[in-house]
Amino acid sequence: GCGAKLYVVSLYMKKYPLYLYVIGVIITLALINYIAWSVGGETKLKSFELHSASFLLGMLAMYIAVHVYRWK
Repeated sequence: GCGAKLYVVSLYMKKYPLYLYVIGVIITLALINYIAWSVGGETKLKSFELHSASFLLGMLAMYIAVHVYRWK
């Protein structure tokens, strides 16, 4: 059921700290932005920069929420 899924997520989050997720996301976004710039030039890069900035703001909000509401 749903309780079993939450237990698995809880174990996963204890095994892999949040900062590893943050580092992985930043590396991935940097790679995607580089590919967008090399394939599509400056205009394609601008659209991916906006997407990346929005995603990083969302990730920052999640990080703050984890510390405010503490994972139990």
